Amino acid sequence: MRVAVILILILLVSTAGAITDADYSITRSKKSAAEISGMGYHGAHSARLSVYPGGSSKSVPITISPTRMDALDTLNLWIYPASNRGSIELEVLLDGDSDGKSGTSDPDDARILIDMAAWSDGRWVDTGGNSNGWREFDASESRLDIKSKDSQKSRKDLTWSEAQEVLRGMDVIKVYIRLRGATKYEGVSCYVDYVRIAGEVISFEPLERDSIKKAKQSSVSPGSTITYTITYGNNLEVPADIVVREFYDQRTFFLEAYPPPDPGTTNVWTIRGLRPGEHGQITVKVKTLRGSCTAGIDGSVVGVGYASVYRRLSTERETYYVTNSVRIDGGGINRSASATTKVRSQAGFVFEFTEHGSGSYAASDDMDYSTTSIVFQSESQANRSPIDLNLSMRSIGYNSTWGLSWSCENQKLNSYMQETYYGEFINLSGMAIMRSTRSTFESRGSINGMADLRYMTRDSGVERRLYGIFNLSTKGIMWKKSR
Repeated sequence: MRVAVILILILLVSTAGAITDADYSITRSKKSAAEISGMGYHGAHSARLSVYPGGSSKSVPITISPTRMDALDTLNLWIYPASNRGSIELEVLLDGDSDGKSGTSDPDDARILIDMAAWSDGRWVDTGGNSNGWREFDASESRLDIKSKDSQKSRKDLTWSEAQEVLRGMDVIKVYIRLRGATKYEGVSCYVDYVRIAGEVISFEPLERDSIKKAKQSSVSPGSTITYTITYGNNLEVPADIVVREFYDQRTFFLEAYPPPDPGTTNVWTIRGLRPGEHGQITVKVKTLRGSCTAGIDGSVVGVGYASVYRRLSTERETYYVTNSVRIDGGGINRSASATTKVRSQAGFVFEFTEHGSGSYAASDDMDYSTTSIVFQSESQANRSPIDLNLSMRSIGYNSTWGLSWSCENQKLNSYMQETYYGEFINLSGMAIMRSTRSTFESRGSINGMADLRYMTRDSGVERRLYGIFNLSTKGIMWKKSR
């Protein structure tokens, strides 16, 4: 009999939360563009917004977790003019009925329009043209208009605190940063950086939206390596020290990391003097535990009475999950994240042996067990007869037919063999060896009773049932088919 084994591997990628929960969109069209630039106020990058001649506007939409308007404490950004003239407008969308949307036709919703900044000849208009370069603008210091189908909410020329009172209880869900000012013949552009909305910071850095914790593998075999990537950053406007702490699953052990952890540790990284807006990554490799065991078991028994024996040895491994967690402190970030990886079940060997009955009984067993093989040898001789088991309070009589069963399942070969015997008399010796590429079994003896013999593979099988008084001898080999 030949058995072929096929292994199918599926690889997925798992993710965790990013440094910022705010989500933004950087897109390009025929008349306008938003792109990550190599110039920044906070860090090395920013968002460059451009409207080409004949275009109307370019927006960067930013989606945030629903935040009460009356509790919105920060909405500001830094701007750098890159053209002779232009202006920045903010549009804030509010959800009044908690449906997760804000529509211009829904009277429960509203939007705010804020003229944030304007420049002419490359200089800021509100300074009389006396300054240029990077400058911070705060929505709470600007006049604004509220637009809504509900006339009770619509207002013009309000302060930020007045708008918070009018829109109390409504949720801010999205903010548009919108560039205007292009003409038929002249385009407009600017840089936007370090946007702060309700405690979230957006710096438009390449690693900013990467997962804090990410596993390269979604599933592995026991004993395999899992590679994690940790992303950290500085959201402050001054240099900061960052501390990264890993918490490894107890069913894994640390292999290596780049950069290496702090001296004397395997799970702590201290990054000192990280510049504003700077982000970095740490790569960590851990290994899952592989089952490892070696044992030798032998014993013998002779006597008259009642016997009941059960033994089970198994090298199979069930599916389980390992979770690796990280905590990042410093740089305005105090976040935890985790990644969970599936450790797939592992095919192995399963051996089971049972004996029971009353009368005279003699048996000896010898078993060798490891993660790569099981070897079993047994000799049993049993005669049925009635016996009395004397206990302290009473006597119990037994007159049980003898039963003996042993089975071997080689999951790596998809093979199974079982021999079961019942009778008045059993004199039997057997041997079984299971390894990754081969299963060998052999039995011989004499029986007064019944025998059920089953030898199965994925593709075929043999079953026999015998009654009466008989001698028997069986031998078989199952092996892995070579490709």
